[in-house]
Amino acid sequence: MNILILNGSPRGEKSNTFKITSAFMDGLNAVSKNIVQTITINKAQIEPCLGCFSCWTKTPGKCAIGDDMASFIQKYTESDLVIWSFPLYYFGMPSKIKGFLDRLFPLLLPEIKMNADGICRHPTRYDLSHQRHILISTCGFCSTRGNYEALVCQFEMMFGDCLTKIICPEGELFRTPKERTGEYLIHVTDAGKEFVSQGKISAQTQNKLDELLLPADAFIESANASWDITDNHTT
Repeated sequence: MNILILNGSPRGEKSNTFKITSAFMDGLNAVSKNIVQTITINKAQIEPCLGCFSCWTKTPGKCAIGDDMASFIQKYTESDLVIWSFPLYYFGMPSKIKGFLDRLFPLLLPEIKMNADGICRHPTRYDLSHQRHILISTCGFCSTRGNYEALVCQFEMMFGDCLTKIICPEGELFRTPKERTGEYLIHVTDAGKEFVSQGKISAQTQNKLDELLLPADAFIESANASWDITDNHTT
């Protein structure tokens, strides 16, 4: 299986999220032989999309900007599995991986088609119907509710039934690994094995992945103390 990992954290290899992604890959590689490529987004040259539509008109399928995205798009289209690995930033994704996503625009065709459900979309230039996607993300809150809805909705709109999600609140606990984070990573590795052998993560393992690492009250107290927060928030 050709696997493309998009490490979208500004922390790069030191990313808390990437620790979870690495554990998932341990599970995948334990069951199947894979060709794995990783793009560390914060080290890549990715310019913002210009909205010039050259990839639709002058050079169909090819962006006018001469940066790293030409090779990245080739890796993307050749992949059977794309793993999107990044922390939650302000109800969405870090800006540079959002820039990567915007620059996938050449994969779309300019014509508009309406689906049977009345939704209008641009069809894809390439047949990527075989491609699977995994969203792996952490955040510094103790709940996904009220924080992840916008991001998850975007990924579900883009990838539908081809999307699998591993969302881990309290992700900052991975900065100083403890017993509970170690247990969590074991469940993530199990999820990787199941994804290969069963095509999905079992309900039992998913339930383990959805459990909080610490009780919410304990996490909030610890998180607030780490910032040396006082009652005076004015500057």
